Amino acid sequence: MIAVVTGGSGFIGQNLVRRLLTDGHEVRCLVRPLGRPVPKGTNRYVVQFEEPRSLLQCDAFDGAHVVFHLAGTTKAVRPEAFAAANVIPTRHLLGAITARRLYLKFVFVSSQAAGGPAPDRERAVDEDEVPHPVEAYGRSKLEAERVVQTFANRLPATIVRPCSVFGPYDRDFLTLFRLADRGILLYPGIAEHWASVLHVDDVIGGLLAAAKRESSVCRTYFLSSAEPVKWRTIGEHIAAAVGRRVRHFDVYAPLVSTASVAGEWLGRLTDTAPLANRSKAALSRHRFWICSAERARREFGFKETRSLPEALRDTYYWYRQSGWLRGSRRADSAVA
Repeated sequence: MIAVVTGGSGFIGQNLVRRLLTDGHEVRCLVRPLGRPVPKGTNRYVVQFEEPRSLLQCDAFDGAHVVFHLAGTTKAVRPEAFAAANVIPTRHLLGAITARRLYLKFVFVSSQAAGGPAPDRERAVDEDEVPHPVEAYGRSKLEAERVVQTFANRLPATIVRPCSVFGPYDRDFLTLFRLADRGILLYPGIAEHWASVLHVDDVIGGLLAAAKRESSVCRTYFLSSAEPVKWRTIGEHIAAAVGRRVRHFDVYAPLVSTASVAGEWLGRLTDTAPLANRSKAALSRHRFWICSAERARREFGFKETRSLPEALRDTYYWYRQSGWLRGSRRADSAVA
């Protein structure tokens, strides 16, 4: 199989590319002129996602069987930047493929944020729910999904919405591991909130299964754990993996809101995407970020391959071996 991948330098993208290479597939990565490196063994094609002509002239699609579209951003200085990074490239990419009359399987990696939070612990969001994103990132991913759907009569497309994902090359959960290594865990007002979380290997397994099934065409799928978990419980599993006794602190919600406003203004002044921002604050106001992967389980056999404690422990070992944690040996380049 010949696979074209966008976002191959990102967290999920790197793991997808490595899995495809391990399975013996040819991988062609579309990269920006100043983009980060992608894993060795791939063929790099430099493109301008904002320029349709650049994609129309790209040779990466010749003879390819599937396109995995992961390129985008989860953080931005201004809300309109999400559309520029997540919606416009999707439209131009699909336009280029269909303009050349290519019939490739197109797998769009969206996000649970596009669907929105669940109303309560017992009612996980599924694909039949009317989407209700609560912040700019989720709205941009939903808009990109709708772009994909407008091309449904011209190429076989599938939309996949992963829940919160962790594993090798992830820097968001890395913060929690670093804190636990210092004997403390801080939660931005969400310690007692519920979430669906999943190891990246299982997300990759779901993406590959969706790409192979003809029945997944014109379908949307959540990928999530079978059971949701409280963030406090996630922290306890991380502490166990690290082997430290930790103190847990849940930051008072109004402080989170204040910090998000301050962070956003600082980000605009410095033109950098802050960790604390209004989008994050909006997400933290909802107690149940849980979704159901029942459709994926039923239609293409999606499943988790390890328990949450085991998956977090494996992630901790990877951080240690790769030199991402204090006191661990420095690894070779992350893209080697």
